Amino acid sequence: MSILEIGYGNGLFLKYASNNGHDIEGMEVIEELLYTAKKHGYTIYKDINEIKKTSKYDLIIMFDVLEHIQQDRIPNFLENIGRHLNDSGRILVRTPNGASPLGLANQHGDITHLTVVTEAKINYWCGIINLNLHSSWGDKHPFIFSHNLKKAPSRILKLITHKMIERLIRFISPQSNGILSSNSIFIFNKKLKGIYHEQQ
Repeated sequence: MSILEIGYGNGLFLKYASNNGHDIEGMEVIEELLYTAKKHGYTIYKDINEIKKTSKYDLIIMFDVLEHIQQDRIPNFLENIGRHLNDSGRILVRTPNGASPLGLANQHGDITHLTVVTEAKINYWCGIINLNLHSSWGDKHPFIFSHNLKKAPSRILKLITHKMIERLIRFISPQSNGILSSNSIFIFNKKLKGIYHEQQ
């Protein structure tokens, strides 16, 4: 699989994908991170315009990137990224959940966050660019024993309570999935002429 990670940071996902046999490249604006990744042999770009127009990817990933971009620049940013996506490819984006009270710490805990991202905004941007919102959800809250059975009852109770409160909120108010999640995950696919992309 050919992958592009935008804003790869410390390079953990670059290493993970490479170790699992994927052809991965990265994009980053911080000079030190660019130097380190290049030193480890990765193909790295500082700007989307450095990527060849013919380069296409099966998966483009952005963890905690979109919120750092000014709101009026996001549609053009996504549009440019979409041009490098294979017809059957996907873009995965994680951002602080701008529609959730639990996303406040993530959103406002960093002064470099310029834009509050919500599913409504994503749908608006997709309406004017070459991408569809394929699916979205909040952070998963997996039930993990962590080899400590004593904590299992309280974790089960927390998980059930979380699910019930979220369903109640969505019942009384039209909210997106993951309203009680601190982060949102969005999956985009490419708009193809003459083909209707149905959400799965």
